[in-house]
Amino acid sequence: MNNVTTYGCPPWSWRTTTTIAAFICITVAISLGGCDPIHTKKDDSISNLSFSHDGKKVVFDRCRSEGCQIQVYDLATGELAAYQSPKNERWTMGRYAYDGKRIAFSIIPVKSGKSPLSFLAEDVLDLGNMQIAVMDADGKNFRKVTSDPGAKLYPVFSHNGKKILYACAAYIRESGGTPAANYDAWEVDLETGRQTRLTFHEYFYMGYLSYYPDDERFIYYGSRPLVYEDMRFNYMNEYAFGAKMVELERQGKGIHGVVVMKGKELIPHAYDFGEKVRAEKPLLSKDGSILLYEKSVSGGDFYLYSPDGNHRLVGQGGSVNSAAISPDGDFIGMITFSIHIFTVRDGKRKVILYLPSAPKTIENWEEAYRRNKKLYRMIPERPSHILNR
Repeated sequence: MNNVTTYGCPPWSWRTTTTIAAFICITVAISLGGCDPIHTKKDDSISNLSFSHDGKKVVFDRCRSEGCQIQVYDLATGELAAYQSPKNERWTMGRYAYDGKRIAFSIIPVKSGKSPLSFLAEDVLDLGNMQIAVMDADGKNFRKVTSDPGAKLYPVFSHNGKKILYACAAYIRESGGTPAANYDAWEVDLETGRQTRLTFHEYFYMGYLSYYPDDERFIYYGSRPLVYEDMRFNYMNEYAFGAKMVELERQGKGIHGVVVMKGKELIPHAYDFGEKVRAEKPLLSKDGSILLYEKSVSGGDFYLYSPDGNHRLVGQGGSVNSAAISPDGDFIGMITFSIHIFTVRDGKRKVILYLPSAPKTIENWEEAYRRNKKLYRMIPERPSHILNR
């Protein structure tokens, strides 16, 4: 099976639509184990953080009562811009190409009707028909680059701009705390449209995918694989599952946690985090020389990986919704109730970006803001302009 190239997500075990609230939980609940979107009030929430190609802007999803946008905040000027999707689609998970000329993102079809989780008529998101799209940074030359069924998430450009790597979930649940599962890594050739499946492990969750500079190797975080070669795991038995994952790691076949591949081949022992460290959420710089990771069960502690084992703490975020590294490796950003950006070289906070409702929930906001305006920033209520118009 591992030697066969396919052209779309594998056959679906279950396909259904889900509500907007349930979808927001994909990026939070699957990785954190709960279904409580990070927000400061019901009609303003942020998720899916990334940096622009030059590290001067941050990109994120922002959802309000009137809808959702991919927004772009300029760290130097404080200007907020946005990409606006049409009414029958939601655009999410924006990621710029390394040259900054294009942006890749996921598209979720929006349908009007009755949600399966509600008796009310409302818009529902068709996760089973998500697609990957690209367009120029100014919104021109928009096109969808995938067409097959499947929940396609976290798209990232190759360095040469010819491919996009993404995670695809082959299973949509009718109920439960997480709406999607059975994730694997795929890539699409932007010239031919050919979609190739790269992993065959049917993860409970997969994310934080990045190419190395050679555009053949890639890294990701995979949690709770269901399949390895001819084995099928039962991770409902926590002890047996954990013991099996440790055994595979010692054999150079580790597929749970931080994983490095070259095409469809696993690269054994690519990093040594130490026996007592379980690494998650890898963040790779553009040149591949800097790797940041979250220490499992640490409460949002991110470390700079060092081959000698002296991994250094570079940022703390508590319950982290999303994290990103600037392409040059100088900064790490993470979303909790706000966006925190740290300088990697010394682990100090560079800036904290709050939503407009923050003064109502943060004690002594005015005093803190006056004391350090460079550190404390407010994301504007509305974007000043729409980039794709």
